[in-house]
Amino acid sequence: MKVEILTENEATQGLPFPFEVKIYENGVQVVPTSATITVKSPSGETVIDEAEMTISQAGTLSYTISANLLSMLWENALIEVNYVAGDKSFKSIFYFDVVICPLKPTVTDADLQTYFPQLGEEIWVGETNYDKQIQEAFRIIKRDIKNKGRRPSMLLDGSQVRELLIIKAFELIFFDFAKSEGDIWWKRYEEMKEKYKTAFENLLIKYDQDQDSLIDSTEKTTSLGQIVLER
Repeated sequence: MKVEILTENEATQGLPFPFEVKIYENGVQVVPTSATITVKSPSGETVIDEAEMTISQAGTLSYTISANLLSMLWENALIEVNYVAGDKSFKSIFYFDVVICPLKPTVTDADLQTYFPQLGEEIWVGETNYDKQIQEAFRIIKRDIKNKGRRPSMLLDGSQVRELLIIKAFELIFFDFAKSEGDIWWKRYEEMKEKYKTAFENLLIKYDQDQDSLIDSTEKTTSLGQIVLER
């Protein structure tokens, strides 16, 4: 079974988008022999047709979508990657958005250790920080925001979800530390899991609904927990 990972799914309007895909099998990164990329707008128009992708020595597939193709704000534009690995051909589909400004994380490894100094003593052998857990926590938060019918980029300021990010990062870390249900790390994981759920549902955000890069008076107190399905 192959695992295909898109490193970034938001492009900034009017700027080049360096698109990357990493492919793993049994935990080892695969090195394809060839790969092409096709890009379609949300309406289905093909804007890039089977262009050749660059393959790094480690196997990362990359292609930079030029800025002139990203002049419009898009939601759920489509990328199709076709690649050959071994003697077989594979196809992967990814969706991406073109946004005014992607939401950025505002939490560092040092922030986590300020809240919980013991983390420095518990880190796994071979690791020096918890940046991977922070990045994964941020991806989960963005997914949860999207599942509520919101676009993460419309929050504009990542500090709005700073507390959520800290809680979710601790949840992931404590889960990995736990060796059995009922130990201290499992209890801490369950505590953070419940705390994240409550914090997410109760969070009030400033949300740029009209995408003008400003928070107007009517956009200042929006509930993130309320489901809003608008297109």
